[in-house]
This record gives sequence, C-alpha cells and structure tokens, in this order.
Amino acid sequence: MKNIKLIVVLVVSLSLTSCGFKKISQRYGEPINFKNIIVTGERKISYILKNNILLISDSTSANKYDAKIKLEKEKNFKIKSETGKITRYNLSITADLVLTNLKSKKKNQKLFKSNVDYSVASNHSETINNEKNAIKSAIQQLSNDIIIFIGFVVKK
Repeated sequence: MKNIKLIVVLVVSLSLTSCGFKKISQRYGEPINFKNIIVTGERKISYILKNNILLISDSTSANKYDAKIKLEKEKNFKIKSETGKITRYNLSITADLVLTNLKSKKKNQKLFKSNVDYSVASNHSETINNEKNAIKSAIQQLSNDIIIFIGFVVKK
C-alpha cells in the first residue's frame, strides 16, 4: 500500500515539474513596454485586439514602444447557389500596424490580413453565431501574427 502511494506521488511530482509553464511576456522574446496602443476601426474588434497585444506588455521593460493599428473589416459573399442564394461568406480583417520605438524614433510598419470563411445556416441566429466565431478566429490569428512580428522587431 505504501509503495503504491509512493509511486503515485512520484509520478505526479515529476509530471508537474516538467509542465513547460512560462509567462506570456517571456515566450515572445525580450519584454516590451507599450506606452500607447491606438487602435482604430470597429470598436469590438479593436478592443479585443488591443487586449491581446497588451498581454505581452511589461511595465518594467526598457523597450518602450507606441503602436498604432488601423483595422478594416470586409465581408463578401464567396459562394452562391444556382438560385442566387448566398451559401458562404468570406470575412477579411486587415490590420495596418505602425510600431514606433520611443528611444530611437524608428518606425516599423507592416500590414496583416486574416481571411476566414463561414457558412450561412438554415436560420439567421445560427448564421450570426457563425459570423461571430469567424470574427473571433480572425482576431486571434491577427493577434498572434502581430505579437510574433513585435517579438522580431524587439530582437533587432
């Protein structure tokens, strides 16, 4: 009985020590401090994107930056049936990022784009839910791309 308890404790402790946990700000290279992040565009998308980017900000970092992001959302039909009814939409979100180093005044600019398709459901509420899920997916993709780009800029 004691051997089984000892083995269980040993296995649990070994599995917890190698979990690979790191703070978010450490995963993306050197820490960065955003003094200002200005996001223009649709309010809801801007708010989510700004909060995702602020997760990597560290107020104690010497790397101080300003960020300006201009968002544009575009929804187009992708597939129409033979009767002319739209069955699939394409949602495109574009983010134009201007990252300014406050010490050197050096600016880095990059355009990010995320495309997601979603289907038209049999009722309107399901179609709206599909669109919301597509927006969430596109924002997450944009956030990840922007965070990776910021990590590369700070490493330079």
